[in-house]
Amino acid sequence: MALTLSAHRLAQLLGPLDNSGPAYREIADRMRLLVVDGRVTDGSRLPSERELAAALGVSRTTTTRVYAELRDSGIVHSRQGSGSVVRVPLAASSASSMIITPDDADTIALTYSAPVGPPGLARAFEAAAAKLPGLLATTGYLPDGLPALRAILAQRYTEQGLPTEPGQIVVTSGAMGAISLLARALVDPGQRVVVEGSSYPHAHESFTSVGARLSALPVDRSAWDPEALAETLAGAPHRAAYLIPDFHNPTAAVMSHDERVAWARELRRHDVIPLVDESLREINLDGVELPPVFATYDPRAILMGSSSKAYWGGLRVGWIRAPHDLVMPLVQARMMDDLGTSAFDQLVLCELLTEGGQTAAAGRARLRAARDHLLAEMARELPDVEVPCPAGGLSLWVTLPERMSSRLTAAAARHGLLLTPGPRFFTRAAAVGERHLRLPYTQPHEALTEAVARLRLAYDEVLGTGTPSTPSRPRRTLEMIA
Repeated sequence: MALTLSAHRLAQLLGPLDNSGPAYREIADRMRLLVVDGRVTDGSRLPSERELAAALGVSRTTTTRVYAELRDSGIVHSRQGSGSVVRVPLAASSASSMIITPDDADTIALTYSAPVGPPGLARAFEAAAAKLPGLLATTGYLPDGLPALRAILAQRYTEQGLPTEPGQIVVTSGAMGAISLLARALVDPGQRVVVEGSSYPHAHESFTSVGARLSALPVDRSAWDPEALAETLAGAPHRAAYLIPDFHNPTAAVMSHDERVAWARELRRHDVIPLVDESLREINLDGVELPPVFATYDPRAILMGSSSKAYWGGLRVGWIRAPHDLVMPLVQARMMDDLGTSAFDQLVLCELLTEGGQTAAAGRARLRAARDHLLAEMARELPDVEVPCPAGGLSLWVTLPERMSSRLTAAAARHGLLLTPGPRFFTRAAAVGERHLRLPYTQPHEALTEAVARLRLAYDEVLGTGTPSTPSRPRRTLEMIA
């Protein structure tokens, strides 16, 4: 059944208008972004032009022109008596939403933060291939994971001060596979889940897809303010809390020792299960000292990790480290959807985790150089944009001089640069996100230099100091946020 968007809900998603230009253009651009980043899904039925005009406080003529523009670009289909429906215009050759179609080869996409394969990765594949005959002698059905990989991961946790047995590890298809599995297995419809005010949007969508009610913490305080957590938990029972304490996505912040102590105490007091995403913990570019993993503060915590951030986006191996009593329910829930992660990819990860760390170090060195290059380019081209240097993670989290993220994203697309607008990372108070932009530094230096040059053109256009441009052809490529 198609989702019907009310005028009130669509107005919330669009956010307050900046009134910096023609209203129809600003609304149409923002609606395109909502479709591209998945907040408005394919098949959604839109409110009538009259209803949307009333919700936004604009004229009917304005919303009529908005819908006409969206129909011209192929995003909205309207039929007399049936209303207007979103139709995502994927090109036939786009097997993945991350693939740029051939006629858009000049487009630069800074919409996902996944690294290219580091030097040495091919050697791990070759070593795994040499061990493939032994693997082929088995069925390959591994709902809990390759025993050798589970043993290696358990040993790594133990060495970090968290005693772990192989039986506490469940291997998944990437961190998203772990998050989705935990949402399905642990959260019932209507139960509440605490989340950070700004965070990885696909994770939050995994919880809402199973009917969870998200309690987003305020964004005007620290990301992990213990007082805000206590206020939230005191208001109603909560089932779980999802957090990213190490090089948080998108801000790259690190939860302090004192914050972990306070959070663990508060979550235990209210019997809330911590679901801790550690997929960026290994991307420690400056070698800063991190507090121990969260489960050392609260043994009930369920930890998630991933190889795709530390090594290569295409190596889709994730894992869950859980208390003993939760492992079998997770495995049983997992078998309703699939019977295991790629056995060969698990062999590859075994090689990477036992080689001495050279490949991971090479990847971090490449990312560190790319981060520093992007910082230098931003300082040279956009000196009035605030760009902190993150100690780890895969992205810069920049602060813009005014509320302009959605406008800037729309303008950048006209210059062949795909970005994710800041509001995408905020569960509520999306207007705050208009001051922010996430810029991954996972591309080659030449691409980052060109990306910043295009960003500067878009920036000048939005501020009125440049000449607006019109795309020579519609850009129909859709990008995934990771």
